[in-house]
Amino acid sequence: MNLLRLLLLAAAIWLIWRIVRQVRTQLRHKPPPPAADHYEPMARCNKCGTFLPARSLNTQGLCGRCSE
Repeated sequence: MNLLRLLLLAAAIWLIWRIVRQVRTQLRHKPPPPAADHYEPMARCNKCGTFLPARSLNTQGLCGRCSE
């Protein structure tokens, strides 16, 4: 009976140790949040209405296909 209790205690300690180790690994390898400069402001072409990055529109607000 004492051997059974000792085995159950050892199994419980091993299980707790594995869970703690897994949680610590997940917290350590957590990806960083995306940087704010990663996103580009979007704008709509004045002629066709397509959304593009704002820097790809010309000064009249037209995309490359509409400005040809």
